Amino acid sequence: MTDSRTPLVQGIAKLFNNPEHADTKIYIGAFELPAHRLILAVQSPFFEKALNGNFQESKTNSFRFVEGSAHAHWRVFEYMYTGSYSEEPRNALGVDDDGELAKDVRVYTTADFFLMDELKAYALERFKSKLQRLWVSELFVDCIREVYSSTSESDKGLRDAVAQAAKEHSSDLWLKKAFQTLVREVGDFAVDLLAKFHTK
Repeated sequence: MTDSRTPLVQGIAKLFNNPEHADTKIYIGAFELPAHRLILAVQSPFFEKALNGNFQESKTNSFRFVEGSAHAHWRVFEYMYTGSYSEEPRNALGVDDDGELAKDVRVYTTADFFLMDELKAYALERFKSKLQRLWVSELFVDCIREVYSSTSESDKGLRDAVAQAAKEHSSDLWLKKAFQTLVREVGDFAVDLLAKFHTK
């Protein structure tokens, strides 16, 4: 049976980065992304509150984001319209894209800022899939550092994923001086890793 929602979903996706019917401007650094209040408010509690409350942005219909990853912000807005996001960089942003391991981590933390739990879960699954082959990367240690510096202790998603990967490959990882240094310096990670060895 054909999904009757398909034309609607496709129609919304066509509005991404499309000035047609746009009534809001999103600035990612210097890049202007045309957007639509209804879609933003439906997809993100952050925007629902900002657009319907007594905020300056609700009057100017303009939001500016200069901190954090520009590409992660782009992917978050792409997800709002399409239900997914691309691995490819958006060259128009004028900055280098995030590394392969960092992409989903930064989408996850940006989604957390926008209160988008479904996107966090989606980014986490993509991240876990990459960890299966990229735990061996020299960037894995830097990735763990970023995960623990950008998430709270109560937000276990990314932390659990890197701790589990580290446990599964601990014999190989422990041979790397950078990993040993990481364990010594990032106490929360050391605790989470140790807990993995004591959890059946």
